Amino acid sequence: MITGVDSKQLQNSTLITGFRTLGEVGYLAVRHLILSTKPRKIGAIVTKYQTDITFLDEYGLATPFDIFFDEGKKIIYILNHLLPIRREWADFSRTIIKWSLSLNVSNMFLIGGLDRRYKTTQASMAWLKNNYSPIELNMPLLEKQQLIIGPLALLIIYSELYKVPASILLPYADRDRPDPAAAAEAVNVISELMGLKIDVNQLLEDAKRIEEEITKQLKQLQDEMYKSQPNRHYM
Repeated sequence: MITGVDSKQLQNSTLITGFRTLGEVGYLAVRHLILSTKPRKIGAIVTKYQTDITFLDEYGLATPFDIFFDEGKKIIYILNHLLPIRREWADFSRTIIKWSLSLNVSNMFLIGGLDRRYKTTQASMAWLKNNYSPIELNMPLLEKQQLIIGPLALLIIYSELYKVPASILLPYADRDRPDPAAAAEAVNVISELMGLKIDVNQLLEDAKRIEEEITKQLKQLQDEMYKSQPNRHYM
């Protein structure tokens, strides 16, 4: 659901997104990009089984899946405050890719995380791209046979099938806690590629505070989503 912007303005943009998965890397990186560049919120993704949760974020009222647009840099951001319900993963991912195709998106950057326990190189991250991405990065490719699982995997699968250029950035991260330092690695790469000049010092300096806030928020979300109906905190 897009409001206040003509789809023609979105043509040939770059799309950036990530999910609340390993180390919260995708979420933290995309959110920091948005808070740093202050793009305009232009809508949200509404699903069949829409999650009934909202809250105030730094930019105002947050929905589970907010969409932003930086007109100057021609960047579309999708900020996923929640993971879609699992039975909607395929439809959610396919819808994003088909929408991107309709906009003739020039490239997609999908941000996730790799478990640092299995790190075998000195590099801070790995990456991969589909057969339609023009991007080349001076860092190791994801090791062969290493699995990507979840909505990020579905996005890259559908991007290949629908011939939408896409690349995945995968910083090594701690799997058991939010990892702002890993998110900063992805932000640095995006910043350089897109000419954004984003300062990641706040992510690094406030790592402990961010970790505590995100952990608290995750607990609240999980508590509400998995409570039985009579025990939920309706407001």
